[in-house]
This record gives sequence, C-alpha cells and structure tokens, in this order.
Amino acid sequence: MMNKDYILRMAERFGRALAIILHLRQSNRYEEALIYIDDIFLQTTGFTSSFVNSASEEMLLQMISPLGVLNVQKCVWIALLLKEEGDTYVEMGNEDESYYRYLKSLHFFLEAAKHSSEIRDIDIVSAIEYDLHVLEAFELPQKTKLALFSYFESMGQYVRANDMLFEMIETGEEPVDAGVMEQGRAFYERLRSKSDAELEAGGMSRGRVEQSLAQLLEEKG
Repeated sequence: MMNKDYILRMAERFGRALAIILHLRQSNRYEEALIYIDDIFLQTTGFTSSFVNSASEEMLLQMISPLGVLNVQKCVWIALLLKEEGDTYVEMGNEDESYYRYLKSLHFFLEAAKHSSEIRDIDIVSAIEYDLHVLEAFELPQKTKLALFSYFESMGQYVRANDMLFEMIETGEEPVDAGVMEQGRAFYERLRSKSDAELEAGGMSRGRVEQSLAQLLEEKG
C-alpha cells in the first residue's frame, strides 16, 4: 500500500515533469520533449519508452506486479507518460503514434482505477475521460471495451456500461463471444438487485434493465 505522503510527492514530481514537457512542446521542441519523457520513464519505471510501447499491456502489468501485487505508482507513471507522448505526437501531426499511446495509456489508467483508494490525490477519473475523448474518432479493440464495461459498472455508470456491452456485441465477431454474453447476463442480474434510486443514479431504470436483458438473451439465441 502506498501512503498518502508518497502519492503527494509523486503528484508533485509529475507536476514538475509536466511543466518541462509543456515548455518544450510550446517551444516546438518536440524531439527534446520525447527524449525527456523517455528519461522520466526510465527514472520512474525502470523501462524505456521504446520498451513500454513495444511490450503488451499484459506483459508490462506482470512485470510491475511482483508477487502478484500491482505496483500502482509505476502503473500510474506509465499511463501518465504515455498520455504525454500521445499529446506530443498529436502536435507533431502523427495520429498513428498518438493513437497507440493513448490506447495503452487508457488501459493503465483503467488498471490504476481498480486501486483508486491508493491514489486519491491523482484524478484518475478525469485522466480516463481525457483518453476516451481523444480516442472518440477511433474504433476501440474489444479488450478495451470490455475493460471499460467493467470500469463503468464499478463507477456506478450503469447506462454507459450498458451501452458499452451492446457496442461489444454489435461490433464483435459472429457469433458473439460467449464470455461477453455471460458477463452481460451477470451484469443485469446485479442490476436487478439494485434499488430504483441506485439505478436512476446510474442512468438506468428497472424497465430498461429488463428490456436490455431480454435483448441480450435474444442476441444469444
């Protein structure tokens, strides 16, 4: 577990790093900004930017989870620095490079969100929304949608979880993945146990829950 003082120091350190990155970008010194980000990657995670961008999310998470326990601070640094690289490449007019960085950044922010009690002084929710906004024009991979589906439910954003579930069903391969269908069924069973007030707070009604469940079962059939 990370203590609050450590998180505050981490946030402060990132603030200083961010100021330098912004200054370099505003001066159109993009290559210098990328070199600086690479240095910060190495200092904070022990990995180079090249390695982080070439390795899979699964491999990286395993590498920063000694004894199966996620090193949350490294997870956050990876997410934040990938986001900064994405912003830099956008300003350089390289959307392909920015897309992959924003997408991987989103995955690490979503992983960090599972440990939100340890990182209260860093606004993970806003960071996730930022990545989602810059990725709006792109079709997200199914594994990203599945992670977002779980995240939205955990945040009590039931209507967004509902929409993401059906987006997975509509854009996925035929036949629809049985695991996705089962997770959807379990999702609606959990919603059935919620109060009307809880459902309403999450943008859902009891009638919509039943309607969506029926639609899901129809898709399955």
